[in-house]
Order: sequence, then structure tokens, then C-alpha cells
Amino acid sequence: MADHPSGPDRPTGTAEANKNSHTTAARIVTVPNILSVSRIVLLPIVLLLLFKRQNTAAVAVMLISWSTDALDGHLARKLGQVSNLGRVLDHLVDKVWVGSVLVTLVYLRNLPLFLAAAVILRDLLILAGSGVIMKAKGSFVSSDVVGKITGFAFALMIVFYTLEPPALMKYKFAVDFAVSVLVVVSFLNYFTVFLRRVARFRLPGEDSQ
Repeated sequence: MADHPSGPDRPTGTAEANKNSHTTAARIVTVPNILSVSRIVLLPIVLLLLFKRQNTAAVAVMLISWSTDALDGHLARKLGQVSNLGRVLDHLVDKVWVGSVLVTLVYLRNLPLFLAAAVILRDLLILAGSGVIMKAKGSFVSSDVVGKITGFAFALMIVFYTLEPPALMKYKFAVDFAVSVLVVVSFLNYFTVFLRRVARFRLPGEDSQ
């Protein structure tokens, strides 16, 4: 005669399953992750304001979005809620946000197509590389100083092309050139990190460990 679980065992199994479910949900539905998702919620508002030519309001909502970007990482560390899932979500939301705004600025403003394409291609390659690193090493590469400077430059460029201040438009070429250089430098920097993580690439004289 086959053995069957006794009555008391069944609630225990159910309770354990519920506990695991709550634990998984708690790891996903965190304050930093909610802040990351909020940027996607704010994105259609930014785009709508751009189409309506309400430039100041668009920049104001952009600043709110960027503040959540800075806040989610701080809170993740402070609350002990740092996770690869959170890093991936933050990274992905940033790329979607920037790409969508840049495409809109190409359509509505004088943002050069080649510059928007370069930024979006860089971001897609970085996302692909991050996926390879996560699969191979189980870890995620966070932005370093070069990445943060580049992100700040992207933000300034977006504000510049959103407001198109007449007094500053003479510096348009300088803005385009500076961002173009940072796109290349930041990608090469990330590519070096990728090689170090995946292929254990080292410069001559560096420790091979």
C-alpha cells in the first residue's frame, strides 16, 4: 500500500511554498526596483511633452526620472536590496529611456541621426555584453567613472536639444563632438572590462590572477 502524506504534513508543505513565494516576491518588488519601473512610467509623459513642445515641463519630468535613477542605487545599498535582477532592470530601463528620447529628438529637433544611432548601438552592445558576462560569470558589471561621466554627458545633450537655447546653439558642434568621443571611449572602456571578465584579458605587466 502506497504511503501518503499525513494531514499535518500538507499544511507544512503549503506554508513552505507560500513562504518561498513571498520571499521571491519580496526580492522582486523592492523599493529600488519600483523606482526603476517608475522611469518607464514617466517616459510616455516626457515624450508627450516633447511632441507638444512643452520643453521646460519635459525637462522637469526628465529631472524627476533622473533623480529616481540616482536614488534607486543609493536605496538598494542602504536597504540591503542590491541584486543582479535590480542591476539588470536599472540598466535596461536606462537604455530604453535614453533610446526613446533620442529617437524623438531626432524626429522633432536637430539631433543628428548618426549621434543617436551611435548611442543606441553602444547601449545595445553593452546590454549584449552584460548578458554574456552574467551567463558566464553570474555577475553584473556596474558603471564605473567613465560610464557615469558618459551618462551625465548624455543627459546634458538631451537637455541641450530639448531646450535648444538660442544663445548656446553656436556650441552645437562642440556638444556633438564631445558626446561622440565619449561614446567611443566609454564603449572601448566597457569592451576592455568585457575581455577581462570573459577572456581574462590582461595588459602586459599586469597580474594574471
